[in-house]
Amino acid sequence: MKLFLLAACILGMAVCAPRQMYMEFDIVHAPAQAEHLIPAGAPADTLDVLLPVDAKGRPIAGLGRGFIKQDVSWPNSKGTREVYYPFGFDPPKPAPVVPAAPVVPVAPVAPVVPAAPAVPAAPVQRIVAASKPAAEPSSDDEDEDDD
Repeated sequence: MKLFLLAACILGMAVCAPRQMYMEFDIVHAPAQAEHLIPAGAPADTLDVLLPVDAKGRPIAGLGRGFIKQDVSWPNSKGTREVYYPFGFDPPKPAPVVPAAPVVPVAPVAPVVPAAPAVPAAPVQRIVAASKPAAEPSSDDEDEDDD
């Protein structure tokens, strides 16, 4: 069972691994699509941009999507939290509007005539059947002699 659970975890990680690698760059390298998502008033040293990269670690040209990462410090706890703002990912397209089918007039239906009233059935009479008792099975003496 443990081996099955381990194999399921490894397979799940392999299937869910991201198809594209992202690398963290300074905010000055952010594309034009990300300009409107940069938080106003945030210090520049807390902002980074995550862009898709190729196998050699260079940003992929033409893809204007990625994430803006902001490090937010919490006053009542130690350390910082990271907040990611996605940009350039297409929202799901709405389903095409299909015009409604025109209403076709239906021919009038003949009126329904009620069925004839049911005739009461004859009273039920009880039938008591008696049969003779079943014959007793004969004993098998051969099984007892074998012992």
